[in-house]
Amino acid sequence: MRIASGFFLTAVVSLLILSCGSPQVDMTALKKTVDDYNSASAEGMMSGNSDKVMAYYQDDAMEMAPNMAMAKGKDAIKAIQEQMTKSGMKVTAVNFTTTELQAGGSIAYELGTYDLTMTTPPMGEVKDHGKYVAIWHQQQDGTWKVRAETWNSDMPMPGMGEKGK
Repeated sequence: MRIASGFFLTAVVSLLILSCGSPQVDMTALKKTVDDYNSASAEGMMSGNSDKVMAYYQDDAMEMAPNMAMAKGKDAIKAIQEQMTKSGMKVTAVNFTTTELQAGGSIAYELGTYDLTMTTPPMGEVKDHGKYVAIWHQQQDGTWKVRAETWNSDMPMPGMGEKGK
């Protein structure tokens, strides 16, 4: 009996020590960072100026935009954003909604949806809605930055109708 109680006590103490080994993530601070990033992204998309939003990316971040090769690094991500602006695309309205935010240790993920209205020279006004995933990484100074992100539209491809819904 004593051996069983000693084993149980050791197991409980070990679990407590292990659970304390990884600091708890301040989800309130992380959520504020994510919300600030989403606001900066919307502002940058509508103004055509991505400078403010670039501060939210790690130097080696990756952007996996639909129908494009993966962009690796802040410079490549900024170049894609600038290319979209130079093409004549103008975002007139955008809203990001975080639907799930989870974190463990120094990694977090954000799932969300977006609604977007833009004008493009060949097509005029286009409305889009879809979903996205962002992977966040806590930096050594405690801040959170985007490590990788991807998104895609819920709209059917031209000629596909509404069958995909």
